[in-house]
Amino acid sequence: MFSVPARLMLAAAVAAGGILAVPASAAPKSCLVGKWRLTKYETNSNVGGEVFNAQGGGGTRLTITKKSVKFDFSGSERVVTKGKMPGGKAYRMVNVYKKSVKFKSALRGSKKGALMLKPKSATGTATFTTVLNGAPMGTTKIAKYHRSGETDPFIPASALFTCKGGMMSLLMEADGPDGAQSSEFYYTRR
Repeated sequence: MFSVPARLMLAAAVAAGGILAVPASAAPKSCLVGKWRLTKYETNSNVGGEVFNAQGGGGTRLTITKKSVKFDFSGSERVVTKGKMPGGKAYRMVNVYKKSVKFKSALRGSKKGALMLKPKSATGTATFTTVLNGAPMGTTKIAKYHRSGETDPFIPASALFTCKGGMMSLLMEADGPDGAQSSEFYYTRR
């Protein structure tokens, strides 16, 4: 139990905007730590006149520790994107993800909080192959792609999370002068 002076110092530090350091052993374990399987994914975007919706990717497996996240795409479903370019031309894009990629990460919160990947730390052999309107567009190495500063809405670089029981959701949102994008991911514990 705190003594009166300790409570006063704590209240003064909080009121002054100070940061209280809590030993790792005292911090509650995040419910996000563990193994997960993706059950639903959806992205909606309206940026720079391009409007699209993406869905799929079910079966993607995540392994999350306090300091890393591994995406294993073995056996995952394809991600299908339907959209319109500025000017109204419609397109359909299919991405097939394979193998695995790992990122160093930062995790804040126990039942609700934030998960942030460190893109420059990406390692692994994972790829995605893109087919646009039926035409093969090539294969991209995911680790190299993220290390170069590119992003992929299917791999949330920074997301808010909520856990309840054996279920977890991630929400990634971005707003700016050119538009907005949101991605939602739903997982079950495996």
